[in-house]
Amino acid sequence: MNLPLPEDAELDERLYVASVAKAMRVMETFDQSSQQLSIADITEMSGLGRSATQRFVYTLHRLGYLRRDPASKLYSVSAKVFRFVHSMIGANAALERSYPLLSQLAKDTRETVSWVELDGDEIVVIGNVPSVHLASITLSVGSRFAALSSSSGQVLLCQRSEAEVRSLIAHMPDAARERFAGKRDDDIVAMLAKVASAGYSLTAKSFDEDSLSISAPVFDFSGRAIAAINLSTLASRYSEKAALAELVPLVVAAAKGASAG
Repeated sequence: MNLPLPEDAELDERLYVASVAKAMRVMETFDQSSQQLSIADITEMSGLGRSATQRFVYTLHRLGYLRRDPASKLYSVSAKVFRFVHSMIGANAALERSYPLLSQLAKDTRETVSWVELDGDEIVVIGNVPSVHLASITLSVGSRFAALSSSSGQVLLCQRSEAEVRSLIAHMPDAARERFAGKRDDDIVAMLAKVASAGYSLTAKSFDEDSLSISAPVFDFSGRAIAAINLSTLASRYSEKAALAELVPLVVAAAKGASAG
């Protein structure tokens, strides 16, 4: 879920093309948990009327951005969308420049290392060097997670104003809220302030096995956090104490190396 435009960002109705926005709402219904959808599913998830949904789905299918399974009649995103993915990654000079650092960090630690960027109230994995361990955390390119409850999101959001942070907290999905185990809004704000002061975030989470996620921010020439370098490992290999002592310094050093200036 992405937050709407901030209140102070006025919408210019002369330039805004509502039909394009609706088409994007259709495309955005497809995510990690909703890879194959029916017309009814897309209608419900997009909030559009059934007739409008059918027209947009038909158009996107004809253009090649959606594909339709003849047997199930379910729609999914086609490989044509990867044109945009490759274009975005190819145009990301900071990521391209930092790949040797990501690769070296992955080699030194033997763990999964990712380049992560913020998209609204979510983080997106833009680049990835997988772990060599058979048992490891797999974060494929394009994976999305709630920002506030993730280590990468925390090192990026802690640079925002308190008002922006509180707005994000207010819109936080229930699943992300549960990760904070009953913490109040003030507690979350205070936690992000500690992350900003420390220069990194370490979170524990559970996929198939308990894991630890460590992130540090990458800054541009103006001092703005543009991405995070993330390392994901299993708690069976590193306790939180060992991760703080052995892995955090390496992640922080890689992020500093990737930062401009």
